[in-house]
Amino acid sequence: MAERPISNTPQQALVLLNDPTYVEAARLFAERILTSHTQNLTRLDLAFRLALARPPNNEERLILQKLLEKERKIYSENKNAAQALLTTGEKPHNETIDPVELAAWTSVARTLLNLHETITRN
Repeated sequence: MAERPISNTPQQALVLLNDPTYVEAARLFAERILTSHTQNLTRLDLAFRLALARPPNNEERLILQKLLEKERKIYSENKNAAQALLTTGEKPHNETIDPVELAAWTSVARTLLNLHETITRN
């Protein structure tokens, strides 16, 4: 039986956060979230459930909401950074979604996909 050893090295975190494949996966995850629901808290709950198969608790929801607001501010002030993030990977981004919103949600998705709970089985 093939197994992936549990690891929490800095190199693993850097790959999961910065590798173009993972960034693109997070962007596509964000597109799914944004096209599925219209309310932010509903979207946060959906994202959490899809990534972790459980609902977020109040503290987790608050942390993600603050992250989303921070990322919206960053990308609204630097639209070039948003565009750079959205062009990572091979699949073109969904052009019907506001680039600032998609970039902010991509950051949330990257965070969820990089959680210890998401990347390990135990």
